[in-house]
Amino acid sequence: MSRELRDEQELVPGYEGIAEFFDLFANNTDIPFYVRYAKKQGSPVLDIAAGSGRVAFPLAQEGFRVTALEKSPSMLTEMRRRLPRLPKDAADRVNIVEADMSDFSIGRKYRLIIIPGSFAHAMSTDKQLSTLKCVRKHLASDGLFILDLHVGALLPEDLKFEEPKATLPDGRTVIRSGVIHTDMVRQIMRVDLKYTVIHASEGYSEDKREIEVTSGAAVIFNREADLLIRMAGLAIEDQLGGFDGRPYTPECDRRILLLRSH
Repeated sequence: MSRELRDEQELVPGYEGIAEFFDLFANNTDIPFYVRYAKKQGSPVLDIAAGSGRVAFPLAQEGFRVTALEKSPSMLTEMRRRLPRLPKDAADRVNIVEADMSDFSIGRKYRLIIIPGSFAHAMSTDKQLSTLKCVRKHLASDGLFILDLHVGALLPEDLKFEEPKATLPDGRTVIRSGVIHTDMVRQIMRVDLKYTVIHASEGYSEDKREIEVTSGAAVIFNREADLLIRMAGLAIEDQLGGFDGRPYTPECDRRILLLRSH
């Protein structure tokens, strides 16, 4: 796989063909955090870049009405495939909307809006500001917006990794490995991922399939984020350094911002 960084317009989120496997490698420690704030704010909740429903579905199961906004065709297909597996009352509380997070209009206000870790998929400054303005337009007067950011200055410049094997309900196993390359000057991160899917049935030879995808993300520095937030008409109420509620310090590689309308 070539790891040369291309223009940000070419580096789109690489979810097509791997949505079924993506959540196997997710760190779900953020879910109790979002449930806790949903209990403080109440319904309705808007989950932006909802993926296959990783956060939206647990919120619905906790009794909240959730709009799950997603652009990726692969993720939307997987979310719709999984939705009927929920208890009917929870499934009825989920509204799936196909839209780009930088340009959407739903026609209602939300008491809680979240973007769990995906804001950097808005690759340009214009798209980042447009996303925040869309959020501001949909935020209720007493609403809370939780923006989860990876701190740009602490992102790895080059990293190779392989994650522990995961198992699907049908017995297939999946291994995910990848290479990350970050251009701090152009503020672009490229992630090349390889999913190795293995199906081994008793009495049959092992069937192995490899799927490779490339994804991009913007590198967003703190002062830049602060300026975008102000330009969008939002204000920082608090900032945390992790989903355990620790205060944010310059050593934290995660910056979780609690925002209100200015």
